[in-house]
Amino acid sequence: MGQNDSNILIVDDEPGMREFLEIMLQKDGYSVDTATDGSEAIDKIEGSLFDLAIVDIQMPVLNGIEVLKKFNEKSPDTTVIMITAYASHETAIEAMKLGAYDYITKPFKIDEIKLVIKKALEKKKLERENTRLRKELETQYGFGNIIGRSPSIVKVFELIKRVSELNVNVLITGESGTGKELVARAIHYSGTRHEKPFVPVNCGAIPESLMESELFGYKKGAFTGALRDKRGLFE
Repeated sequence: MGQNDSNILIVDDEPGMREFLEIMLQKDGYSVDTATDGSEAIDKIEGSLFDLAIVDIQMPVLNGIEVLKKFNEKSPDTTVIMITAYASHETAIEAMKLGAYDYITKPFKIDEIKLVIKKALEKKKLERENTRLRKELETQYGFGNIIGRSPSIVKVFELIKRVSELNVNVLITGESGTGKELVARAIHYSGTRHEKPFVPVNCGAIPESLMESELFGYKKGAFTGALRDKRGLFE
């Protein structure tokens, strides 16, 4: 996402400020749209995607804080910069808590707002690039929490995908620490049972005398100390 393919929305009820920002940003190569109040801004984001919005705080119909809330709801990927001539500490804190990237007080220097916009879009570019790379790595080299790209682990990923689609019992073998539980979780959560609980059991930590009771449960009175029914883990 470079300058020339960044879409910016200016939301300000003052015609002079709106036109000034529009001309300035267009000269810098941005694609710019404008809204005269908060209500029009909401209509704009219903039909268009914006990388960044510059929103005035004091506006009729919907103030800037309400517009910011709507952006969070309807266009959460849009970075929002708030501007106002009526700065207050409380309003600034509220805007930042709601996710505004920055808060600029009028009158501002041209270089100041240009720098804030540049940094905001650079941050957006990095976030999108990181997301793209993570998805690419997950697709090529990862499966759930298992990371790897060797031919052997790629074969394991392929096997997990095939097995997760089948209604069969699966035996996973391997030395201690090789990730057997990770494979089991990957099979479970990528299959048709992903909405059901995944219950790992460390059988080595259960005494042999209690193994049957823990796994299969028991009925009240089945043995001394069986004071009530107990459901087993297999149930």
